[in-house]
Amino acid sequence: MDDLIHAWERIETWLREHQCTSTLSELHPPASEEALQSLQDAIPYPLHPHLVQWLRIHDGYNAPIWPPGGFIPYGTESLKGGPGAMADMLEEFHDQFTEEEVQDLGLTPWADPLWLPIAGTNTGESLLIDHRPGDTYGAVLEIDYDLNFWGEVRWKSLGEMIRLMAESLEAGSAMPYSREYSLVPQVDGEPSARYLNWKLEKIQD
Repeated sequence: MDDLIHAWERIETWLREHQCTSTLSELHPPASEEALQSLQDAIPYPLHPHLVQWLRIHDGYNAPIWPPGGFIPYGTESLKGGPGAMADMLEEFHDQFTEEEVQDLGLTPWADPLWLPIAGTNTGESLLIDHRPGDTYGAVLEIDYDLNFWGEVRWKSLGEMIRLMAESLEAGSAMPYSREYSLVPQVDGEPSARYLNWKLEKIQD
């Protein structure tokens, strides 16, 4: 838990040193204990501790900051809608495909009741935390409708994602993302409104 806090402190230090004024200005204050309890009351399973720790640092954000690019972390109020969103996606999936089609075609459902969306883009992609017991418990997953990513594991945990962000920024190197691509941090924008961005870079064979 302390590793997540320390890693995020390193990220904010880097943002200040590189004058990412636009990125820094959009960070929300920490979530209150009352807000965290209200969120837990709305979620039908225990929240992963890394998510709770993150919310104690920042209760969401107003602009993209998380990789792989364009992802805006949700605050406690938005997170409450996660289980409903998963239920709607599952209902839509089962409305479109019969059980026989799912088995015959080897289809993977678009959602799971124990996936919690934690960040999204303006075009509908999502990052989620897997709350299912097992090897992927706590993993950060990605859903991308255009590319047919339905719960692709990107990082082992939110803590790992934030640690890798910090290491990438400090070293000026690419951040692991998938077998085909890595993520390269860069500063974009005008001098008076600079912000952090992440660009996909194809891994060379």
